[in-house]
Amino acid sequence: MKFLIVCAGDRSKHYVALNALRLLSKNKNDEIKVCVFDKNKKIIDFCKKKKISYLIKNLNSFFNSIKKNEYDWLLNIWGNVIHKKKFLNKFKKNLNFHPSFLPYNRGRDPYYFAVVDQTPIGICIHEMDSTIDGGKYYVRKKILFNFPFKAEDIFDQSLKLIKNEFLKNWSMIKKNRIKLKKFPEKIRKINRRKSLIKNNFIDLDNSKNYKERKFVLNILGQDFSFLKMQLKIFCKIYNCKLELKRSKKKIW
Repeated sequence: MKFLIVCAGDRSKHYVALNALRLLSKNKNDEIKVCVFDKNKKIIDFCKKKKISYLIKNLNSFFNSIKKNEYDWLLNIWGNVIHKKKFLNKFKKNLNFHPSFLPYNRGRDPYYFAVVDQTPIGICIHEMDSTIDGGKYYVRKKILFNFPFKAEDIFDQSLKLIKNEFLKNWSMIKKNRIKLKKFPEKIRKINRRKSLIKNNFIDLDNSKNYKERKFVLNILGQDFSFLKMQLKIFCKIYNCKLELKRSKKKIW
């Protein structure tokens, strides 16, 4: 079989794309082409070591040059492009990794929105269509967290799980022994990066944000070894502590 792998690195210790590539490269009868969106050094070094053909430049031109059925599979592992139907139809089959319990948190930054919107958390390995994180799914797993939890906790556990589920199920998916399933829920909302950026910076010197300023100062004003501000959320009471670290500039 011939595989086109569209991938990028991640900021976790799980190296999802790299581990998937390691598995795929074990079958010497398969032919692999790798497109590395972010020029990830670990992925590129692995391709060089295993003599796997890879591209890091002019990816759009390469995509346009692909002929129908030239590749059996398209595997999208953190690729940052929403592929059009015309492109997807060039491949016999495809799949995408998405670190959320689709169709919840379609789109960017599912870890952030899972916390803010308190939606189901998990992972999905699914077939792409021309919509954002649409299609049908091969594997979908839920992860249960006890509140309070952070987006970083979701990030770590979802990437660990999606890596393990791919390694466990790929052989069955490849042999068509895991059938595609429809999502039982219909959720049309698409999360956008601009929503995260909008909420990433709060100017407490702006008089419009006096409530947020008062809340922050109230936490700091009650921060003693023998006293902490408390808050109630989801019918439980928590001690609240705030840590501030000086930053030279805004992230976005």
